[in-house]
Amino acid sequence: MKYFVTSDIHGHYKVLIDSLKKANYDEENPNHHLLIIGDMFDRGSESKEVFEYLYRLNQADKATILLGNHDYFMVEFLEGNFERTRFNINHNGLFATLSSFVDHELAYEDDLKVYKERIEKNYPDLLNWLKSLPLYLEINDYIFVHGGVNPNLEDWRKASLRDFVWSYEVNMMPVPGKTVVAGHHRVSSIRHPERRDYQKMHDEHPEFFDPIYLPGKILIDRFVEVSKELNVLVFDL
Repeated sequence: MKYFVTSDIHGHYKVLIDSLKKANYDEENPNHHLLIIGDMFDRGSESKEVFEYLYRLNQADKATILLGNHDYFMVEFLEGNFERTRFNINHNGLFATLSSFVDHELAYEDDLKVYKERIEKNYPDLLNWLKSLPLYLEINDYIFVHGGVNPNLEDWRKASLRDFVWSYEVNMMPVPGKTVVAGHHRVSSIRHPERRDYQKMHDEHPEFFDPIYLPGKILIDRFVEVSKELNVLVFDL
């Protein structure tokens, strides 16, 4: 089986499709399996399209989607945690996701309960589906995860949701005998944490957005808002 692995789509449906095509992914090929290691939503304007595409593949057993922190923001919204929702609207791009799902741009003062009810009506399975998404996938010598794996626990598999979706794998000790493949932490920021003009960086050095290979880990978040591309790795597993 070929696993096509990418992460941090952030509401960029067209970029997702183009990047998968470039990687020669074919959803009709029974030996191709798509693995999304978190963050379908927020920032881009096509979160609904990303969800509908990935949900269809997931229901057909053609894709596995792991939970990311931005996906969990939608869980919090659908569970009625509007305090967190307003924080994520202001700071994390959730405004774009909700606008996408209700098919028009929200006004900040709009009643979030109205949009929650509308989304629940149109996508009644969305909340339970999001809550069912796994936090990691372990295949042979690989661990796929959104944020990171805590090897300091007696059993890293029993870590908290926060550990898996919010940790930065680059800061973690390697897991003995395993290679951890993670998103969440933009590789351009890892390479050059002191730089902030990422558009200029991409214009001058697009290679700074390529995957980072370290002992026992591979980091792949390409910063789609700037690069307009996703890193897609292919594993024969």
